[in-house]
Amino acid sequence: MSSVNPSTHSAAILTIGNELLNGDVVNTNASWLGQTLRGFGVPCETVLTITDRKERIIRALEELWVDHDLVIISGGLGPTRDDVTKLALLDFFNDTLVRDTAVLEHVSQYFLQRGRAVSEVNRAQADVPARATVLFNDLGTAPGLLFEQEGRLLAAMPGVPYELHHITEKRLIPELEKRWKKSERRVLQRYYRTTGIGESDLSDRVLTELEHRIPPDVDIAFLPHPQGVDIRITQVNGRSGDAFLQFVEWISDTAGDFIYSEDYRQSLAARIVELLGDGNQTLALAESCSGGYLADALTDVPGSSRCFAGGVVAYSNDVKVRQLGVDPGILEAHGAVSAPVALAMAKGAAITLGTDFGISTTGVAGPSGGTPVKPVGTVWIGFWAADGAHFACRFHFTTERLVNKERSFAAAMDLLRRHVTGVPGFPYHPEVVRGTGTPFRDPD
Repeated sequence: MSSVNPSTHSAAILTIGNELLNGDVVNTNASWLGQTLRGFGVPCETVLTITDRKERIIRALEELWVDHDLVIISGGLGPTRDDVTKLALLDFFNDTLVRDTAVLEHVSQYFLQRGRAVSEVNRAQADVPARATVLFNDLGTAPGLLFEQEGRLLAAMPGVPYELHHITEKRLIPELEKRWKKSERRVLQRYYRTTGIGESDLSDRVLTELEHRIPPDVDIAFLPHPQGVDIRITQVNGRSGDAFLQFVEWISDTAGDFIYSEDYRQSLAARIVELLGDGNQTLALAESCSGGYLADALTDVPGSSRCFAGGVVAYSNDVKVRQLGVDPGILEAHGAVSAPVALAMAKGAAITLGTDFGISTTGVAGPSGGTPVKPVGTVWIGFWAADGAHFACRFHFTTERLVNKERSFAAAMDLLRRHVTGVPGFPYHPEVVRGTGTPFRDPD
């Protein structure tokens, strides 16, 4: 076990690369690692981003090593000349390189399976510091490296996000679990992922007793994003977890209608796929203003084919008529951005593709094209279900095109979540129009 006092475990994240400093690449690794470490029970106290120069890396390691039990490095382990992290680690730990045969075999197979020759530069990826434990990288060629010295740990990872995620979850976390028992980690934490309500409404209108309920050693954070609000509840070094557990149960009971997951990594799309899959139900989409955003988000989830039948991007009125069976008369009478058209599109998608549910979007995504009656950000979302539910909701989002697409997705999926799980009401207080005999033509 570590000789470091277990009540003071802390971590630092060091991200390396000029591309991070000059804005060419967004530093998502730091935020992901911070979340992962906190979920593991070891809070991150320092995040540092530096240039990819060996001298600067060594100086940063000297600064971080003395104050933290765990330092995680991201970046600079690749095969190109600007990847100097491995060289810096050799100097810092006074180490030498050895060739790892298992990594070499993996690298060779990696290129052979892709029909590419293995160069000496590629083979050099298998040269690892002798003192390091190799954190095998199944998804790429640069392995992670784990050093341990005087009870402190240093993990170096490739900067490619999906490789870093894989190595952290499959290799690093198990190594940390061997060294630090769960009882020795000093963070209790719970996440609730909510959708269909804004941050201020969630705090002031739903969790109205929050200030009187929150224990003195518990911290709560509201983390808004275009698809909803995440609630993070944390207790650090609390003497008893009873107050924490009572508080999170109150949050769950009070805000339950808006909570779709307690797994901070489960997306809204993944939750919808899970719900539909569990019920053996299927969904079809008819998208106009969202331009395929809903279908794209759903198909990002592995296994979505079991519940998502397909969709139509009906950007033009002609496609709405020909592919979805929307009656030209209602388009002429009400315009494309209207409840009758949203109702017909949703029903047309479900009937055409033979699904249990149909959802449609039609609106003014912006930044131009709005009118005083239908300003930018106006979106009608249609919903049709084989059990008889048929309605359309009008939402007023923002003037930002991409944000409007994201919020259209969130509102549409929350309508579906509520229907499937039996949660009453509608997200974001929309205007609601019920479908009563909405005109529908068989598509040509």
